[in-house]
Amino acid sequence: MEIKDNSLVQKHVPILDALRAIAALSVCFFHFICTVTGFISSKPILDIFSHGHYGVQMFFVISGFVIPWSLYHSSYKLKNYFTFAVKRIIRLEPLYIVSLALAITHTYLRAMSPHYNGLDITPSIKQILLHIGYLIPFFSDQTWIRPVYWTLAIEFQYYLAIGLMFPLIANKKIALRITSYVVLLSGAFFTSKFLPYFLPSFIFGIALCLYKTKMIGWIELSLLTLAAAIEMLVFHTFGTFAFSSFAFLAILFFTNYKNKILTFFGNISYSIYLFHSLTGLVFLNYISHSVVNPFYKFIMIIVALGITTLCSYLAYRFVELPSKLLSSKIKFKK
Repeated sequence: MEIKDNSLVQKHVPILDALRAIAALSVCFFHFICTVTGFISSKPILDIFSHGHYGVQMFFVISGFVIPWSLYHSSYKLKNYFTFAVKRIIRLEPLYIVSLALAITHTYLRAMSPHYNGLDITPSIKQILLHIGYLIPFFSDQTWIRPVYWTLAIEFQYYLAIGLMFPLIANKKIALRITSYVVLLSGAFFTSKFLPYFLPSFIFGIALCLYKTKMIGWIELSLLTLAAAIEMLVFHTFGTFAFSSFAFLAILFFTNYKNKILTFFGNISYSIYLFHSLTGLVFLNYISHSVVNPFYKFIMIIVALGITTLCSYLAYRFVELPSKLLSSKIKFKK
């Protein structure tokens, strides 16, 4: 995913592409198999793929690692905070806005379907506007137009927070680092609508970044991740711990792992995450009323994945990639 110049190639961590692919496809198959009403009825299959939503926690670990990793290699200082925020907005928001426009359009088009159930889900102007800046969680009477957007809100809050806290987290003085750890670990008591509740997964990634950049040693890495793991098991679920641990161990021990197929899906993982519910899932919801043969259902899921992959690649090629290139041209002032 990184721009291929010599300096960035040295900083690129190959395993992240594979993990992004696994995370995105896990969420994708969770929605395809477990959320299309009555389409798949086999309990063992539903039980297996019902865990796919934990791919979100893998994304949190990846972000926990890759953002501090990027800041470290960019010699980030607090005075660069505004530039950092602008870079993230330019990098991520264009694709989000395109997907939001399509999601709004779909709420109007679904009324034309012969299977329309009469439920009006067309968003209000207020609801649409609150999606700009990810403000939906601040209003109890509002919901996301597409459920996947809630994670973007958490990620956005993380970007704003890590830009402020990175100088403290990456400080050479252990007392200041410990202070930052205490702040991060105190978030488990907050509501699940906001970043603090999900910080244990992010901490896995942050701890790895500190270790991989040699800012901390094995002991500090072990103690910090142990504290985060305990919080996951107490305040979250075993699934959160399991998927977060998988991403953690993969980055720790298989840093340079490469796979062409996973790299391809990893490159377009953000597009897959945003567009699978607007493409493949819409297709499955439409044909689910007419396909009854289990084998044909399997084929339809593969077709849905193909539709999602094609649309996601086009979104990546024509929206996400230009945004990424533009963002990469903005440099921190030395």
